[in-house]
Amino acid sequence: MKRLLILGCNEITKRLLLELCENKTYASGICLASRHKEECDELKKLAESKGVRVTTSGIDVSNAEGAMMMIKIIAPEVVINLLPPELSIDAMNLAIKANASYIDGKLFGVPPEPSSTSLLSEQFTKFSDFQKIQKTAVCGAGMMPGAIATIVKKLGKQTFSRVKNVDICVVKGVSGSGVRTEEIDDSDVLYSEDIRPLTSNLSIGTKHPVFYVENNLPKAAEAFSVEKKSSNGTSVFLSNSPIISDLIKEIPEVGNARFFEPGIKPDEHVAPKAKIDILRDLGLLSDNPVKVGSVSIAPIDLVAEVLPKMSAPARLKDRTSEVLSGEACYEIYITGENGGDISTRLFKIALDNDFYRKEYGVSASDYIEGTVIIEAVKLMCNDKWMKSGVYTPAAFNSELLYNAMISAGIEIKESDSSML
Repeated sequence: MKRLLILGCNEITKRLLLELCENKTYASGICLASRHKEECDELKKLAESKGVRVTTSGIDVSNAEGAMMMIKIIAPEVVINLLPPELSIDAMNLAIKANASYIDGKLFGVPPEPSSTSLLSEQFTKFSDFQKIQKTAVCGAGMMPGAIATIVKKLGKQTFSRVKNVDICVVKGVSGSGVRTEEIDDSDVLYSEDIRPLTSNLSIGTKHPVFYVENNLPKAAEAFSVEKKSSNGTSVFLSNSPIISDLIKEIPEVGNARFFEPGIKPDEHVAPKAKIDILRDLGLLSDNPVKVGSVSIAPIDLVAEVLPKMSAPARLKDRTSEVLSGEACYEIYITGENGGDISTRLFKIALDNDFYRKEYGVSASDYIEGTVIIEAVKLMCNDKWMKSGVYTPAAFNSELLYNAMISAGIEIKESDSSML
């Protein structure tokens, strides 16, 4: 049993709190903290009706001095971060100062190009800090990369003597009647990539690159250059995901890996020559650094930084909040070898958006994300994940999270299939 500090109040917080109230073996004390304390107080009432004592607090994790006053009172053993990913570093600093373990659901600041040598995300800059206090930090403990990498690790070894390829496809549903999208006419828009094209080992011009792994090496391709079909016929395109880097680092025997998701292929953008000419005439496309105060910077770098970035998969404008309907699915295609025979197996998680929105008020992907995070928190509370430093779930015994997911009702269907 652990003293828990839960940062953030949302639907996952509510579900986690109710789980902890139903099974009192995980937590000896619970504190809910958010910038808006009144939200925590509402959830506290739910716990009190179950006979569980919960304290609440207002907190701004970016205010280290104010947050430490609360930490000294609570003395948490595990900090559970359910705040937006961009606040993860502040939350991790809080856990370090509290000499506590840490867990969150999403990675933040992930480099687009997969690599075995670079940091997986910004959270991993805190590796040595958690080693020094001999505590465990588990990051990205939701579906991506946590659950997906766990499934690859567990079922790949269970199904094949040697895994050759992994293709991952995520389709969260289709836009329902609550969303309308309108293509932006960007013929007169100057993008950062128009003046400072991204480069890689492939000539990609002004398009965003997407990355995959082939023969253990990162490769780049143009966005929308590789199109496949999911099992339900949805068009999906090669895209970037932290899952690829997680596979490289934690399951290096997977030498070929790709990630696909839906997208709307935009029309080719043509850089507005007149605007580029103006910048050139003003000397703002120069690569020669100039000194501004105590800082030297090339004008083109400054301009590239302030200009808008092209968005992939498409330059679209949302008119209303998105409502997803139909099937949300996570598909993992594993190709491997057994006794010289090579085959591909599809491991699929499929959920109905309409059902989960009606029953729980959230999309299917949000619901399963919460389920995985809750099961991961339970593992932390029971000391099942113990290793000083910062890790993703794939760094631990894959049986643990996999079995917890199955026990929580996540159904993984297996079939003989490959991506079209």
